[in-house]
Amino acid sequence: MNRFTTSVSLLLLLFLTGCAGIQVSEDYDTRTPFPKLQFYDWNPIAIDDRDTRLNNPLLQKRFREAIDRELQTKGFVVAPIPDFRVQYTYSIATRLESDPVSTGFGFGKGSYRRYGGIGISTRSDIRQYDVGTLVIDIYDEQSAKLLWRGRGSDTYDNHATPEEMTVRVNKLVAAVLAQFPPGR
Repeated sequence: MNRFTTSVSLLLLLFLTGCAGIQVSEDYDTRTPFPKLQFYDWNPIAIDDRDTRLNNPLLQKRFREAIDRELQTKGFVVAPIPDFRVQYTYSIATRLESDPVSTGFGFGKGSYRRYGGIGISTRSDIRQYDVGTLVIDIYDEQSAKLLWRGRGSDTYDNHATPEEMTVRVNKLVAAVLAQFPPGR
């Protein structure tokens, strides 16, 4: 039974790990000569002041520093006369997840190996969780038209420590900007 318990635990861990992760997408103007872009600056950021989770200068600072770091790693430079402008929005939405049928099982043994049993149950599970969505927009400096939009979503932890939140922000920004510039 010990091997069975270990095998089931390992399979469950692999299944849950495979389902988790940041989901990203991008859209862009296919006529934009992205290789010619070198210099950037920031557009003002609009913050939803009704949600205290979003109206947080520390969180805003984390996003801005992470975006700057990722862009500068790719060779882009902040400049007073930019080729493009960066803007981001971050939102949090509550989601419900439902599994119509969930199964569980248990087993045990009594003293002196005289009694034992296996239990199986089925039920439906409903889980509520928050999803944070980051949208990073790249605008043309001259025309102010949107050139590129990257989007990434991941679960949001309401009770994360500052260190955990910084790690989550860095991973989310890196995943979204891994797509920029297109064709790279």
